[in-house]
Amino acid sequence: MKKTAFTTVMSILLILVCLFGLVAVGLGVKDGLAIKKYKEEDTKGADVVGQLEDAIALLKKNEDAYNEGVGTYAKGLSDYSAGQKELSAGKKAYNAGKSEYEKGLEAYRQGKKALEEGYAQYEKGKKELAAGKKQVAEGQKLIDANTQAYNEGKAMLEKIEPLMPLLNTYVQFRDGTIAKIPGFDNAQAWFVSKVRPIAEKAGLTIPENVTDFPKYMQQMVADGEAKLKEYEDGLAELEAGKKKVAEGEKALKAAEAQLAAGEKELAAGEAKLKAAEKELAAGAKKLKAGEKELAAGAAKLADGKASLEEFENGMALVDEYTMTCYKNKPIYRHNGDMAVPGPEQRLGEDFSWYKLGDDGKVVTLRNGDPYLDLDQCLVVCKSFRESVADHVADVTHELYMRLGLYAATALAALLGIIAGIMGLCGKGGAATLGIITAVLAVASNIFGACTRYYGYTYPLKDGTYSGTVQFIAIILLAVVAVIFAIAAASAKKKAKAEAVAE
Repeated sequence: MKKTAFTTVMSILLILVCLFGLVAVGLGVKDGLAIKKYKEEDTKGADVVGQLEDAIALLKKNEDAYNEGVGTYAKGLSDYSAGQKELSAGKKAYNAGKSEYEKGLEAYRQGKKALEEGYAQYEKGKKELAAGKKQVAEGQKLIDANTQAYNEGKAMLEKIEPLMPLLNTYVQFRDGTIAKIPGFDNAQAWFVSKVRPIAEKAGLTIPENVTDFPKYMQQMVADGEAKLKEYEDGLAELEAGKKKVAEGEKALKAAEAQLAAGEKELAAGEAKLKAAEKELAAGAKKLKAGEKELAAGAAKLADGKASLEEFENGMALVDEYTMTCYKNKPIYRHNGDMAVPGPEQRLGEDFSWYKLGDDGKVVTLRNGDPYLDLDQCLVVCKSFRESVADHVADVTHELYMRLGLYAATALAALLGIIAGIMGLCGKGGAATLGIITAVLAVASNIFGACTRYYGYTYPLKDGTYSGTVQFIAIILLAVVAVIFAIAAASAKKKAKAEAVAE
């Protein structure tokens, strides 16, 4: 082969690309082994389905015992209910006696209390009547004393009322909220000249020393209203006193009636108390017998309930883990196609592991939870195992394809390095080896395209995608190898032609 500048450049470029390819292959193999490792760990984690199958087998073994136990428990409930009825009858008899006794005791106490209250109410009525009469006398006296003051206050307010509009004008003039009144420099001058004479005509003499008309008027209004209030308070007190006298007379009569009723009620209570003591003793005897029978039924019922709850708890746990297996997610490729369907996709969204009755409704356990069709639960387990097996097979297939591709690429890269070195040395075998390298590199790309080397399904454990560097390296290797092979073959042909010409 005749060595040229182009073949030298291509030889160097081929060596560099091949070295890059070997590094990329090494990284690809490392990533593939890492994917294989964590996928194997995931597969081991999926072995929990074996525990689920063991739990299902145990439930199937105890299913007949549970159904029989439900009947036994129902009978126990019936026996316990009978014991409760017996106890209830005993309690009823005892409570009836106790109630009658308490009623008799209460009647006796109420009679005694009513008698005592009657005496107290009677004395209280006498005192209230006396207090009311005293209050009426004092109120009348106060009214008599304040009648004149009331009349004076009323007359004063009547005199003040016509001056209120003038008071408003005074305030507005003083505060500057209206224009000045012609002929007057200030509100006080207007007051002395106009308001005071009007007040005197109304019978109200305003002292000469008054310089704050509003304040003076407010004080006069307050004095007048105070006199009116004093009189009105006296009237209210007089009415209250009269009312108190009437209430006192009424209370006194009621107290006399209560006193008589209390004496009668006390006698009846004593008689009722004696009869109730006898009935209470009979009820206590019947209650003791009921408690003994109920205790026996409760012990038997507790044993049956514990066994049933153990089975029901197992059913709930199997239901939960069956749902977990059923909802195991499918595997999707980068283009969105489903690579490995999960149990739900295999069995369908309407698949159920609950038993249905003849009416089409879900059968329930004693505690109200769904009754599981354990055979259908095993179907879910089987589908889960198939999904995991398909997942493992898909992962294994992809990894084998990767490793096979990387092995072919590594071989092509090694041959390419040798071809490049031979090209640098100008040896004739470089062209042949270059063609072999190019064919192997192109074949690797064809094989890679068939096995999705442009977008593998499974990433590394941290979610990082692996394969891009290798994809670039394999394509570069094929392109450079083909160009090198063409360049080397042309140089070799040219060398032969020159040799013949010589």
